This record gives sequence, structure tokens and C-alpha cells, in this order.
Amino acid sequence: MINDISRAFFHAKAKREVFVQLPPEDLEPGEEGTCGRFNYSMYGTRDAAQNWFEEYSQSLIEAGFKQGHATPCVFYHEQRAIRTYVHGDDYVSTGTTANLEWLKKQLEAKYQVKTQILGPEEGQAREVKILNRIVSWKENEGFVYEADPRHAEIIIEQLGLQDAK
Repeated sequence: MINDISRAFFHAKAKREVFVQLPPEDLEPGEEGTCGRFNYSMYGTRDAAQNWFEEYSQSLIEAGFKQGHATPCVFYHEQRAIRTYVHGDDYVSTGTTANLEWLKKQLEAKYQVKTQILGPEEGQAREVKILNRIVSWKENEGFVYEADPRHAEIIIEQLGLQDAK
């Protein structure tokens, strides 16, 4: 299952005081020279990614996941046998359809989420892109993982093989 969280950083509380100059059209008469203070993170601020990391980590831990030791972006839910990897605002998870549906509901309860479930069942996608890699469900092969096609193009170009056969 692939989940894409919309406006992820806006769900992460600001940990430090960050101020922003307000656009002139948002100012009332007499408010010239005032500024706004962030309650939540915003894209482009220095600590937005760290704040989002803390938000999604705490959310998954509260749902019963254990955080990985080797990398804190990997989580495992022992009772439901779900493995989840988070990269930015994208979650990539493996598990049974029923357990993935459970995780989907957990995420939808907190965030606006776009979800694709890859697999052979009706209503599931047969092909998805995960971090520019193509993962497909093939009837006779199961799951098939293809590397990022841009990498092959870059290698061909760097080796000067564009006209080779």
C-alpha cells in the first residue's frame, strides 16, 4: 500500500518560534509592521521536516508500531504484521489487505491521504510508482520491482551510448 499525506508539514506542530511577514492584502488598517507566528510547520522552514518526522513517528507508535533501530523511518506492527517505511510524506506498507485497510483508516483519521493498494484483488492497483520505481502485480510472477527508468537513461548518456544497439 502506498499512502501520500497531503500537506504533511501543516500537521506538525512548530517546536520553535518562527515568524513570517504577512502579505499586505491580509493586513487590516493599523496592522502595518505586524507579523505572524507559526503554530504549525510550513514547507520551506528549517525544521519542518524534523517536526513532521516527530509527528508521524508519534502517530505510528500510538497506533502500536515499533520504530526501527537501524533506521527510524521504518516501523513494524507485530500484532498486525505490517511493515511501514516513511519517506517524506509517503508511506509504503506491506501486510494483508485487511491489516492495510486498518492502517489506511488510522492515517485517514488524522490526515488527508491518497491511497493505492497494489495486488491481485478487485479494486487494487496493478501498477504503482514508489519513489520513482515501478512496482507491478503480474498474475504469474507476483510482485515485480523495476528500477527508476531515469537511472538507465543517465548511465546510457554518461557512457555515450545513446546511438548504440
